[in-house]
Amino acid sequence: MAELLEHGHGPVRTCIGCRKQGSRSELVRLVAQGASSSTVVVDERRRMAGRGAWLHPSEKCLALAIKRRAFGRALAGATETTAVERYLMPGAPLVEAHASTGKPSKPESGSEN
Repeated sequence: MAELLEHGHGPVRTCIGCRKQGSRSELVRLVAQGASSSTVVVDERRRMAGRGAWLHPSEKCLALAIKRRAFGRALAGATETTAVERYLMPGAPLVEAHASTGKPSKPESGSEN
């Protein structure tokens, strides 16, 4: 029984941020909001339909998951993590996940050389 490691008698899950294993009670379950939605939501009751991903409820693991683009891989293209950020860091400014979405600050004309 590989699932019953030293974490007790429950199933073991892997955090999509730090990639460390933990029990269900240590991690937060995340799901894509709808079939064609790119929004990731927290499944507080751990009963929502669909594929789930697991994350430690920490700012560090959230930042690692965003940096690694783990949400899109774990949840079939779901990348909008605003609801997860609000759940894990109430009152804090949102993590900038898409820093490269704006226009470049310096045009790439190639004439700098």
